[in-house]
Amino acid sequence: MSAPPKFATLPDAIAAYREGRSRRWAEVDGWQIDLEQAAAEASRVRDEPAVIGVSADEAVMALVGRPAWDRMVGDSVARELARTSEVLPELAVPSEPPPDASANRCPWCSRPWDGAP
Repeated sequence: MSAPPKFATLPDAIAAYREGRSRRWAEVDGWQIDLEQAAAEASRVRDEPAVIGVSADEAVMALVGRPAWDRMVGDSVARELARTSEVLPELAVPSEPPPDASANRCPWCSRPWDGAP
């Protein structure tokens, strides 16, 4: 069995197959490809570029640049922290320190003494 013809790009291989200058199987970039199936897929897929999954944040970052984006995010976080610190109550301050948990434990194995909490 002979080796399939080699092509530089897939569109060149598909064009040669449609014109009858090539067999159904060809090698493109080291891969053996079924040109009949590739032609069917190429006709099914649109050639226009599509933008998929770009969020508004990514679009703004692309427009203003990374350093400006980092400053904008930092300013936004600082504003939000300032706003929430006014809304949240003060943290509770204990009137007495918590009991020493190590006082009721064995100094060698750290297991609680009998009857200790």
